[in-house]
Amino acid sequence: MERTFDSVTQVSFDRETRTLQVVTGGRTITIDGVDRFYVRSVPWTEADGTVRLARGHLSVNGNVAALDD
Repeated sequence: MERTFDSVTQVSFDRETRTLQVVTGGRTITIDGVDRFYVRSVPWTEADGTVRLARGHLSVNGNVAALDD
């Protein structure tokens, strides 16, 4: 699966369930089966691992997701 999201404001990754939740355009999108999630540039990460952004770019390729601010 290859998907790209622009204007991402929040991302949460649950390693146990392999679930990535992306908030973009006022809606929450859930992507199942993500093995790895990495961030290239992040201004803010909460204690639970939630990344909040003003406007980020997320790419999902296969079972790996990458986030750029």
